[in-house]
Amino acid sequence: MANDERQERAWRARPEDGEAAGLPLSFYARWEEATVDEKLRLAREAASSPGFDEEEAFEVGSRLEQALEEAGRYAEFESVLDAWRERATRVHEAEPAVATWRVELALRLPGRDVKGALVSLARRTGDCALVTRLAEWCLYRGRVEEARAGLLEAWPRVREDESLAEWTRVDYVVRAVLTCMDAELLRAPEVSWERMAGVLSPFDRAVPHWAAEALGLRTGRVAWRRRSGFEVLALPPERFFDAQRALVMAFEPELRLRQGWPWGRTQLVFPELFHLLPGPFGQGDTGSGAPHVLLPLLGDVEQWVRGQAEARVLHPHVHAATALALRPWGEFLHGLGLVGAGELATWWEGAWELLGGLGEQFEVSGDRVLVDEVHRVFRGGWPHGER
Repeated sequence: MANDERQERAWRARPEDGEAAGLPLSFYARWEEATVDEKLRLAREAASSPGFDEEEAFEVGSRLEQALEEAGRYAEFESVLDAWRERATRVHEAEPAVATWRVELALRLPGRDVKGALVSLARRTGDCALVTRLAEWCLYRGRVEEARAGLLEAWPRVREDESLAEWTRVDYVVRAVLTCMDAELLRAPEVSWERMAGVLSPFDRAVPHWAAEALGLRTGRVAWRRRSGFEVLALPPERFFDAQRALVMAFEPELRLRQGWPWGRTQLVFPELFHLLPGPFGQGDTGSGAPHVLLPLLGDVEQWVRGQAEARVLHPHVHAATALALRPWGEFLHGLGLVGAGELATWWEGAWELLGGLGEQFEVSGDRVLVDEVHRVFRGGWPHGER
């Protein structure tokens, strides 16, 4: 079968056998002294070098991305990737970072094909961490269909990847199941569980046992089974965690109705907020009741802020959604009569002080909308408004 034009260009872009790989050292010496405009030119020219390979694409692209970000000219990155596609097709198609940059550009620039870019990345790499992070970015923006398509595309390879820790695969399934659920609810708000079970069938036995309950709670069709704080505290451990999880899911309609969050973003608080909640025995004086099991302990919030920087790089949108949901969570509990007004005010003042340092940690997310939103909420002068 004859090669098509794209295949022929890709073949011609391959380095000859025995040819030295890599760009000459003089390239990087020139780079260090270059202006942003000169770096753009150098990056385009690099693709015509015989030594331009996947490793060099990652190195040059990473340096250029940083320079453009700092200069406020990130959109110009797209033209460089286009030049690479024309001049070094094989490298453009083979380097996962290029596909990742394409998705990020699509998310940041208007009118781009986010779904196509994310599906392409998922198909090329099947990379659990990459696809999850970018799908979460989509979800934060309410772009549920794009996230669904990417997560489903990568699922067969994630499912079969023996190098993944099982908890990583479980987290992927939870995110994918909730995303498929959100996408179907946007299409058919009154969808039955029987229909939803069919939608979730690609995950087969990996579908969480609580999925049917989640459909009712997350849509508001079913109310959380009302208990007093002391009743929650008295539950056996397994039922206690079930009650906490159900309460977090019942919180999602509150975020949509009162905070204006879109479908997609609300699910990002699960399971992160659930993991932040204390265990069944709380800490300190259990006689103080519900706040010890329903509001995150301030010591845990501090550890989450200061000790989860690495996780925040991998899942910035999950962490941002969780941070932004903490005050509404307290207000939700207060509305249910589970936390008193004074207890909530005292807790929130302490939590707000701790969360104020989060903004800088999100700078590496690449999502200016997220960074600005976190800064706007946590850089105010007082957690309760005017003194």
